Amino acid sequence: MKQLADRAVVMGACIVLALVAGVPGTATIVWFLVAVTCSGACAAAERGRGAAVLPTAYLLAGCLHPAATVGVPLAAYDLMQALSGRTRWAWGGAAICAAPLLAALRHTPDVVVGAAVLSVFSALLAARTGQEDRARGALHRVRDDLHERVTALQEAQARLEAAQDHETRAAALSERTRIAREIHDGVGHLLTRLLFQMRAAQVSHRDAPDVVADLTQMADTVDDALASMRASVHALADEGEDLAVALNRLANRSGIETVRVDCAPSEPPPVPVARCLVAVTREALTNAARHGRAVNASVTVTDFPGFWRLTVANDGVVPNRNQSRSPTEALEPDLLGAGLGLRSMSDRVESLGGSLRILSHPRFTVLATIPKETA
Repeated sequence: MKQLADRAVVMGACIVLALVAGVPGTATIVWFLVAVTCSGACAAAERGRGAAVLPTAYLLAGCLHPAATVGVPLAAYDLMQALSGRTRWAWGGAAICAAPLLAALRHTPDVVVGAAVLSVFSALLAARTGQEDRARGALHRVRDDLHERVTALQEAQARLEAAQDHETRAAALSERTRIAREIHDGVGHLLTRLLFQMRAAQVSHRDAPDVVADLTQMADTVDDALASMRASVHALADEGEDLAVALNRLANRSGIETVRVDCAPSEPPPVPVARCLVAVTREALTNAARHGRAVNASVTVTDFPGFWRLTVANDGVVPNRNQSRSPTEALEPDLLGAGLGLRSMSDRVESLGGSLRILSHPRFTVLATIPKETA
């Protein structure tokens, strides 16, 4: 918009210059229309050396006829606008602008002086507008860069907060597991020993019915306490086990060089499902490291609307058990041999109403699907 306003001002000045010189002739009108056409084409073109072709051609052609002087200020504005910000090209543009004026100096000296003044004014106007455009462009680039940096910082902050929340939850779950283990190993063993001692005392005092009755009642109470403690410990241990933490722990201890774990379900699966997924992953990674000699593996848990999907893939050696099958066809676990432990994985998954599939191409992959309705 600023450039259009500048061109309108320069064009009006050129018209005034033509009227001051007298009644414009046909040649003057034609050259002025050519200058206006070139200026319109330059306004539609992008800034650069390519946009300087038309005004340069006009100025060089204007050396052949003195009537072209009327359009020199407009061509000078377009040329300097195209070369704005390019100092080494600006001096060449100034020489080109002066060429038609010098050629027409001996024919119409009064018009040439006015055109020269208007050309200098047009060049300064183009330089000022170009400087404003560059400053505006630099400001926009700085704003965009700041916006990108702010966005990157916000994303980094979100990742750090998520990692902090995950570490806090993992620490809390680990502490629950430790407490459950200590209760089981400490109090549970003491209660079990006390129960054995009472049973032994019953045998030792079998000749005293009253003592045996009291010991039986006490043993039953200790047995109930032991069962209640075991239930509480199991519940505490189940709540203290996070699926993602357990899978990452298995990945670190699998003996495979690189194991990528992707486990971010929208909601944590039930405890039986989580235990099954962990057991299947443990068996699959163990087989990949021991029998397949895998170097890279991936573990992915996907939460679909109707089922959970576990995918364990590795680049290890594929067991050569059935050459007649297609490499993309699913294999039955028992066809690969019980030694690989795939039969036990299938039993675990099928106990929850799911299914286990084995793919040998393009990577050896274990796919476990467990429906949510039966889980």
